[in-house]
Amino acid sequence: MTNKLHETPIEQNGLFLLRNRKKPKLVLVALFLMAGIFASWSQRSKLEITGKVSSYSGLPLPGASVVEKGTKNGLQTDFDGEFRIVVNTGATLQITYVGYKSQEIQIVNNKPLNIILEDDVSQLDDVVVVGYGKQKKENLTGAVASIKGRELTNVPVPSTGALIQGRLPGVVVSNFSQQPGADDPQIRIRGIGSITGGNTPLILVDGIESTISQIPAEDIASVTVLKDAASAAIYGVRAANGVVLITTKRGGENAPQVSFSTSTSFQSPIVEPDFLDSWDYARIRNEWSIGNGGQAVYSDADIQAMRDGSQPDLWANTDWFDVAFRTAPMQKHYVAVRGGSNKVSYSVSMEHLNQDGILKGTSFDRTNFRTNIDVNVSKNFKTGMNVYGYRSKQIETALFPASGSGDNGLNYSIRRFTRPTVPVRLSNGEWGFLDGRGTDDNAIRNIEWISQTGKDFTERYRVEGQVYAELQLIEGLTFKSTLGGVFNNSARTKFIPTYEHFDINGGLVSNNNVINSLLNNDNKFVRTVFNNVLKYNKSLGEHNFKVLLGQSSQFERTDFMSVTAQDFANNELFELDAGVTNSDFSGWASEFAIQSLFGRLNYDYKGKYLFEANVRRDGSSRFSKDNRYGVFPSFSAGWNITEEEFVPDSKTLTYAKLRGSWGKLGNQDFNNNYPFAQTLSTGQNYIINGSEVGGVAVTELVNSDLTWETSVLTNVGLDLGLFSNKVQINLDYFEKDCEDCIVRLPIPSTLGASAAPFQNVGKISNKGWEANITYNNSIGEFNYSANFNVSQVKNKIVDIDGLEDWISGNTINMEGEPIGAYYALKSLGIYQTPEEVTEHGINDANLAPGDLKYEDLDGDGFINGDDRQIIGNPFPKFNYAFNVSAQYKGFDLSAFFQGIEGIDRFYWYNTENTGNFTRDILDYWSVDNTDARFPRLGNEANNSQFSSFYLRDASYLRLKNLNIGYSLPKSVMDKIFAESLRVYFSGYNLLTFTSEEDYDPERATGDDRNRQYPGAKVISFGLNITF
Repeated sequence: MTNKLHETPIEQNGLFLLRNRKKPKLVLVALFLMAGIFASWSQRSKLEITGKVSSYSGLPLPGASVVEKGTKNGLQTDFDGEFRIVVNTGATLQITYVGYKSQEIQIVNNKPLNIILEDDVSQLDDVVVVGYGKQKKENLTGAVASIKGRELTNVPVPSTGALIQGRLPGVVVSNFSQQPGADDPQIRIRGIGSITGGNTPLILVDGIESTISQIPAEDIASVTVLKDAASAAIYGVRAANGVVLITTKRGGENAPQVSFSTSTSFQSPIVEPDFLDSWDYARIRNEWSIGNGGQAVYSDADIQAMRDGSQPDLWANTDWFDVAFRTAPMQKHYVAVRGGSNKVSYSVSMEHLNQDGILKGTSFDRTNFRTNIDVNVSKNFKTGMNVYGYRSKQIETALFPASGSGDNGLNYSIRRFTRPTVPVRLSNGEWGFLDGRGTDDNAIRNIEWISQTGKDFTERYRVEGQVYAELQLIEGLTFKSTLGGVFNNSARTKFIPTYEHFDINGGLVSNNNVINSLLNNDNKFVRTVFNNVLKYNKSLGEHNFKVLLGQSSQFERTDFMSVTAQDFANNELFELDAGVTNSDFSGWASEFAIQSLFGRLNYDYKGKYLFEANVRRDGSSRFSKDNRYGVFPSFSAGWNITEEEFVPDSKTLTYAKLRGSWGKLGNQDFNNNYPFAQTLSTGQNYIINGSEVGGVAVTELVNSDLTWETSVLTNVGLDLGLFSNKVQINLDYFEKDCEDCIVRLPIPSTLGASAAPFQNVGKISNKGWEANITYNNSIGEFNYSANFNVSQVKNKIVDIDGLEDWISGNTINMEGEPIGAYYALKSLGIYQTPEEVTEHGINDANLAPGDLKYEDLDGDGFINGDDRQIIGNPFPKFNYAFNVSAQYKGFDLSAFFQGIEGIDRFYWYNTENTGNFTRDILDYWSVDNTDARFPRLGNEANNSQFSSFYLRDASYLRLKNLNIGYSLPKSVMDKIFAESLRVYFSGYNLLTFTSEEDYDPERATGDDRNRQYPGAKVISFGLNITF
């Protein structure tokens, strides 16, 4: 009987197997052989790949995507940028990371990969910060400009605000004074929209109103400027002059990363006026005195002693600019630790700045700190906090300020109140104040002595921060509540000691001080802000909606106190209680509040058609109850043209978007918290029965009907991307009209009040355009880019209630003209002959050849104030800037230029017979030099009047920054356990091209005598290292 093979199916783990009851060993052997063959084939067709993904600078990129192309096989890099993945032999790995160009790598063996991703500038700019959120650049309908924080680093300057100068079209940043601790640049967005109201934009740092100057550049992640109503209207009354949004760096899901940077800088004046030697100075003074009908001031023997130095105590040759200024060091040290997990992320940083001023006696020291923490409590709830603060000490010259608008600033004193004939010190050790003429009325201001005498310092403490909580209520709906605050305290101490001075013969010089004095000021400022925002995002097919509703309340209070005392026992003890006489105390307090409701709606269809609407209702305590609230709407739309099917694919045109906006913004920033309420001023004394008694009086008139100043903004823009976005172009045309402008019109003195009321009068127009062009490309390992931007704004007063005599010094406000137009005599040149003097018919017996010739506007034969006319524009025709940069392997180079074209400024040097002269005064009119730069010496009554003769073209082009760096290769970094290390050289304000001589062309409208603290040229050497 033959045995048969019986097979029965069984199921194991979902697989059907056969079990042979008679010969199980044979079946098992067959199965093992098949498994071995399959395993052997599998091992030959798959490879395990390890590697690391880093940035071009050597930083690891945690969270980078590594995917086997064409499959779902993929993963993300770990905290160190490393990965391990099994792929098929011959497969292609795709490596991507936000902000970097993707890479594809063909796998041929299992050799470890070291993958370096290059920056992708177009991706980095894809998302920009906007009001209460972020938005894709392609979906923007407003006029927004932004830069990344990395563009601001490695330029060691004390004021970060200076770094955005020229980098954003339509944003004009002016560094009129660069005094250490007081160098807060003026920022204007698309012109000036108010005559007496504020023109400074709202600056928000992580949502807290702040300043940009004291923030370390290394802390900044991005700077975004909202320029039109569509982008800025969400901030309502605080946004009439535009908004600057600064976002600081935060931690991520990575291991702790330590960044350290340090730099040493050397500062020197940008412009060093070429003052005359003492003998040339004496000759000019003699010629000037003789030209006025007088006698020579200095004898030939005096001048010879100046030349040969035989009597240095009497006749010196001192360059007071060289005495006053110096090459000053500056040091910056910065350290930050950033990291986190999927639950908690953190960023902690600290910076220390120590800066000596280029003007002796000035300096600044500041220590900053910042902490940003974010906590994901659960999937739907997160919270966090931002805390920032600094402590600083600014040292100023005590007897005279380093800069100022009057005649007391030291920079101006060098020109007006010094002479090269006076020595710094006499041979007997006394300070020099007189030359050989020896008369007290000619005593100079000895800048070296002033810089060392007395004490004047201000200590500032500032803390600002916020806490937030964000809850996702349902899918797409989130609620965020934020509570923020600012505390700022500024305390000033100014002590003037007793002093006396003697001349070379031991005689007492009259400029002495026999009573010392102390001034203490204390200024405290507190602001609280409470915001609640509800956001809802919803998509219905290809229709996308975003809705935002919010509430905001803000409160501010300022308390000021000032105390003085005199007659201290000595110059070393200057506490208030030690003062014996003339103690005085004053103080004041002021409060201000805003309540707001706001909303925004965004809609797009397929990312093709875009629409946005904003509305905000603000209530301000600066207006009476009947006028307190205002509603400010805005609307904008955009069309992504290249998303249309009828637009063919093109290698040339990659992207095109047309956008437009209209809106209204309110302005209530005019430096007065109670313009509607009548106040009384104390200290207004009266004479009663022959005796003076204390009293109060009205000194400032009020207007209870005052209401919002309104700006109406219209914008049309076009964005283009060409050649795969290697070329990006942004074009904008805008109109910005101020209606119901808040002004203080001149009032007659007979009213008995010193200050006119604020009124809603008039209209101001700003019209202009902007263009920005960027180019990025690479050839192998050589990456290069270029950018150019230019803008123009035309400012005009449309209506000021018909007022025609609103004159202030050398400027005027007049309908049809720009704000603060230059207003002075019109020069017709220089009289060359006696006949020309006679023919012009001016009734002035002192006129002679060589004097200035003016237009007699009213034809009455006299030159006076009635002949003044508009002679110039204080605003430039164009603002422009361009930069180029390149990187090759570890080397990088960038150069940034900024310029202004077509701007007028007064040049008021060498116009008076006092103080110093610069060398160009030698080119004065004489019968042998009729084509001279200056008129004849003398007759100041005619030749030293403000006129178009002294109004010069102050256009300039300046190399703002040159940066050269080298990053060490990764192989070297591994040996020192660092992620990256870069060394660099940086130059700031290195070169200036201008027709101006002895003047820095970057100065304020009214600074005709270079009164402000001069700008600095800075050369720096630095190091950046990351672990």
